[in-house]
Amino acid sequence: MDWNCNETSINIPYTVGDLKSLLDTLCSKENSFSQYDFVNWCDNLTMVFDNDEGTELDENDSMAFTIARDIECQ
Repeated sequence: MDWNCNETSINIPYTVGDLKSLLDTLCSKENSFSQYDFVNWCDNLTMVFDNDEGTELDENDSMAFTIARDIECQ
C-alpha cells in the first residue's frame, strides 16, 4: 500500500523493532538524525499502523503505536 508519508532522513522499515532501535539510539545519544526526522518517522509509523486494516495489534504493537503517537503529537 502507498502511504502519504512525511519526508525523513531515516530510511528504515516502519516496524516495532525499528522503533525500539531508534529509541535506543536516541537514548544513547548516538543518533545521526534530527528530532524532526524522528518525529516524522513516528508519524509515518502510526499511519502504517492505522492503514493496516485487517491486522489485529497485539499488546506490544499497541504499546509501540501509543508511544509513536505520543512522540509525533509532542
